[in-house]
Amino acid sequence: MGMKNGRAGYSIYRSAAWQALRLAAKRRDGFMCTRCGARGRLEVHHETPVRQAPELAYDLGNLKCLCPPCHTKQTNAERGSTEPRA
Repeated sequence: MGMKNGRAGYSIYRSAAWQALRLAAKRRDGFMCTRCGARGRLEVHHETPVRQAPELAYDLGNLKCLCPPCHTKQTNAERGSTEPRA
């Protein structure tokens, strides 16, 4: 995966393949957050980050749906921070 704006794998999020996979993840997870059960806006999270394992970028098994607050908490936990990201 390429680098764009200093983020490994950024270009995958613009692809048609990602959009289809993202929808498949949402369908699989019942269009709800897998952490708190919220419905509405969902973000699809890579459990193993693309920068660490680009080969898993399009692996449905590496994805889970999270609402924005849960996604922020998950990302901060992975970074070792409890502070909201600015």
